[in-house]
Amino acid sequence: MPLEDSVQSQQRARARGGFLRSELSSTANWALLAYAALAVAIGGAFAALWVRADYEQTLEAERGRLRNVTVALQSATLAMLNDGLGDAVAAASEPPTLGNPGRTGGPALAASLQKHLKGGEYVRALFLADGAHFALASRHRLIDSPSTPAWLGAALSAAGGGHWVGAPMPDPENPSRLVIPIARRTSFGNGSVGWAGALFRFEGFDKLFQQFGSSVGALFLTSHDGTVLTVWSRVAQVEHLPGRNIGQTDLFRRALAQGPAGIVEGYSPFARTEMIYAYDLVSDYPLYVATGQARQLILAGWRERRRISIATATAFGVLVLVTTAFLSHYMRALRNRERDYRALFNNAQFTVFLLEGERFVDANRTVVSMFGLPNERAAIGLTPWDLSPEHQPDGQRSEDLARERVATALREGGLTFEWVHRRADTRETFPAEVNISTLSTGDTTLTLGVVHDMTPRKRAEQDLRFLSAELMRLQDEERRRIGRDLHDSTGQSLAALELQLSQLMHASHALSVEAREQLELCARLAKHCSGEIRTASYLLHPPLLDELGLASALRWLADGLRARSTIDVRLDLPSQMDRLPPEEELALFRVAQEALTNVHRHAASPWAQIRLQVRPQYVVLEIEDAGRGIATDPGDPASGGARLGVGLAGMRERIRQLGGVFSVASTAAGTCVRTTIFLASGRPRVRRDEDRYEAGADSHCG
Repeated sequence: MPLEDSVQSQQRARARGGFLRSELSSTANWALLAYAALAVAIGGAFAALWVRADYEQTLEAERGRLRNVTVALQSATLAMLNDGLGDAVAAASEPPTLGNPGRTGGPALAASLQKHLKGGEYVRALFLADGAHFALASRHRLIDSPSTPAWLGAALSAAGGGHWVGAPMPDPENPSRLVIPIARRTSFGNGSVGWAGALFRFEGFDKLFQQFGSSVGALFLTSHDGTVLTVWSRVAQVEHLPGRNIGQTDLFRRALAQGPAGIVEGYSPFARTEMIYAYDLVSDYPLYVATGQARQLILAGWRERRRISIATATAFGVLVLVTTAFLSHYMRALRNRERDYRALFNNAQFTVFLLEGERFVDANRTVVSMFGLPNERAAIGLTPWDLSPEHQPDGQRSEDLARERVATALREGGLTFEWVHRRADTRETFPAEVNISTLSTGDTTLTLGVVHDMTPRKRAEQDLRFLSAELMRLQDEERRRIGRDLHDSTGQSLAALELQLSQLMHASHALSVEAREQLELCARLAKHCSGEIRTASYLLHPPLLDELGLASALRWLADGLRARSTIDVRLDLPSQMDRLPPEEELALFRVAQEALTNVHRHAASPWAQIRLQVRPQYVVLEIEDAGRGIATDPGDPASGGARLGVGLAGMRERIRQLGGVFSVASTAAGTCVRTTIFLASGRPRVRRDEDRYEAGADSHCG
């Protein structure tokens, strides 16, 4: 009972599994569409996040680069300023001083300034001023004046601060060029306080700006109040920018609010485009150094990457949708094919089983009519030996033999064999042909079995065998009758004719020579015809076979072939043997007769040998030759051998009727026809191969 309950539970589980598979297949398309929508959404979100992250990373990298460039320019600017103002302070600390110009004279003071003018070309002139006197010296010009120039008035009136930066002004030596006055409050040699300064022209920045290339869009210096001192820009016209005040622009105010150094972004004060600026205060000087780049140039590479990302995300989405459409189409087609397959599977005229391991997991509807089951689901959970008798006709247990056949099919890829099944309702057995194919996947073995009911074919074969046996029996009787008639009537008439002709020849002395010759010819023809009739009568049914047995008939057959041909017929017959049943002796004689006829007609062999072996359980007859063999391919005219025709087929069928075994072994070196007939005391209990019988040492063929 527990086993039956387990089988029934497995059947119910399989049925539920089939229902669930049907339900799941109907919703698979919706699940696939949901998956496609989710994949597209995830792909789009990922692309958006990546684009945003790349945007922030691009801007941050540009800010860091501009900051580094600005710090480097701030250091270079500070070095220039210290170089020029250091020379001016050194000149202010030496006598004569501005406070005693009368003692030394203005020219001497200017010459002292010119002597200290050692800075680079960016330092155009040095000057000293204390409010009462002013001196300026360039490389080619000296100025000594008791009045202070207007551009220096703001510095002299400044109440506090140690450094002063003026607005751009024309160069005293080259009015077409602008210079920037920058001064430092210092003490003179006589103890008075004034300003020591220099006129700067930052031409070196122009070369540096060109070296940066397109990576820097703008570079400029501005005073603390927003006055533009010098500017280089690739995004705006710069001819009229020096001297312009940008202190009231939103960008400059935000920069002052952030501190002495930082990053500021917005519309450029020089051009209507968004810029990113890095600025830095030059030490204690009221002077800012700033570098910038247009946002659209910074983001040019990002925009290209964004376009590629959007195109990639779009292509991914299209690919997912197209793949989903194809999968949906093919899933629908597979469902339709599965429906058609199930219809064909269930309407087949043969039974199909699917085994997983040793138990059936699926079967078509034909199992109901073939095996007497209530429905096809009743086969699920059963084993092959549950639908078979306990033992097969060869005596082996069905369970052991079934496992062996599945293992063989798994090893060889497939197997076809005969099997005896048993109906579940009537317990009636029936023969079937089984084709199995196996597939091993890990620890699971799947086996597909196709079962064809052989009952109609077996009945037809039995009827055909009975009809064939009856035809052969009638044929043998007809041969016996014809042979007897030829011997008793035609043969006797020819013998009488031969006797009469012989008597005429004794009285032929009165005849002419021509008449006697004609009479002798007629006598010879009558004798020849009598011999032919006698031979034909013996061949149709030799009397020796009925009177003396098979061995004597075979000797007579060999003597006749020797007489009619040049073939050396060798005999290997037992000296004594018991008589066999008449039908068996006749069958063996017909086999030898047909084989020797083939040797005579087709083999072109110099010899033939007849071997007859008698054993307690069987009799073996072998006819061997050294001819050219039998052509197995009827479409090959180059083979040269005899064709496997109706004569050999008739011999095989005659032996099968007696339960014997008939085989032909043929090579280019000769042919051996072998026949085995089992005696009543040695009928084999196991099934034999109808085309081969292994007799061990009893076989002399080959």
